[in-house]
Amino acid sequence: MNLLPENSADSVKQQGRQASATVSGRRRSGFLVGNKFVFSDQAEVLWMQAGPGEFRELRIWRK
Repeated sequence: MNLLPENSADSVKQQGRQASATVSGRRRSGFLVGNKFVFSDQAEVLWMQAGPGEFRELRIWRK
């Protein structure tokens, strides 16, 4: 997992698809951007990126 810069949150919300996935044994809500799953903490202060193989059970939300 990688920590993303603070200014990338807006572009992730615009370009990504809302999804949920299991990361390190915990279910997280976030965004699928390409083949990476991006999610934040409860307060949306820290944004983290899980690459392929680091997340499981991906579900993309329908609009």
